[in-house]
Amino acid sequence: MSAEAKQGYYELVEPRTLFNSIIPVLLGMMYTEYNFQLFRIFPTIEMCIATIVLQIFMNVNDGYWDYKREKAAKTGDHKKNPIGKYHLNPKHVLAFVWILFIISAVCAVLIGFQTNIYIWIIGIICYAIAISYSTGSHTISAGPFGEIAACFAMGFGIFLVMVYINVCSKISFNWNFIWPIILAAGIPEICNFTLMLGNNLCDHDADIANGRHTLVSYIGIKGGLYLFVFNYLLGFFLTGWAIWIGVLPWSVALILICIPTIYKNMRFLWKIQTKPKSFPKVVQNTQVLFITEAVGFFIGLILNLRIR
Repeated sequence: MSAEAKQGYYELVEPRTLFNSIIPVLLGMMYTEYNFQLFRIFPTIEMCIATIVLQIFMNVNDGYWDYKREKAAKTGDHKKNPIGKYHLNPKHVLAFVWILFIISAVCAVLIGFQTNIYIWIIGIICYAIAISYSTGSHTISAGPFGEIAACFAMGFGIFLVMVYINVCSKISFNWNFIWPIILAAGIPEICNFTLMLGNNLCDHDADIANGRHTLVSYIGIKGGLYLFVFNYLLGFFLTGWAIWIGVLPWSVALILICIPTIYKNMRFLWKIQTKPKSFPKVVQNTQVLFITEAVGFFIGLILNLRIR
């Protein structure tokens, strides 16, 4: 493979986005250890592989379908896509997409056989979201439910599955098990929601021109900005609640040090909504929140810091 082709595939894979999958996996593992002291090595390894490879599948699949749509539109935008920019063979890219999906799906099926029907149901929903997110002409990402789908699958779903595959033989899958996880996964949930929302805020005009009716096209830029602020407040509230009921260590409150950074970046986003300048601010918010929560959780796990 030539250096040009390697660069093209590198840009399609988008390694920086793997952060959004890896951190919820790690947080789910720490939550399991903190609350249940249970660990199953093989389902955990399979879950890590399935999640990371599925994220790569979504990135490459998104790039492939963007290329197809851009080429069909005859606007010349397909030449800016990594496939066109680096002269990749679309058939080879599609084959790569299928290989990624099969690897992830095989790991998911193995997990299903080692757990129970609840994991099968959640897994099927999450994989359906992953496939329909950017595949075809009518995609989730082009509609008003992209943020909710990202929040559910990437924020809550990964966290929930990582916990349950380790405790399914000892703990019942019921509301008493689920609702504390909804609280504990507050930061991953809102970060995935705001990443999608931030992307759509920055692409608002282009989306309207291309017939993409995202959530922002319905609530407007101002409504999207207010929703942005509400989501950050909700994330802090859910995390605080999780700390209060004792399912997260109080050291996770370390995320409060992120407030100045989030405030500064939100002020910038409130004034300017452009992809090159504004979206990196949204990504930075996600990164500082994810890293700080993971560090705080790890400290609490090691020192067994409990509020009650």
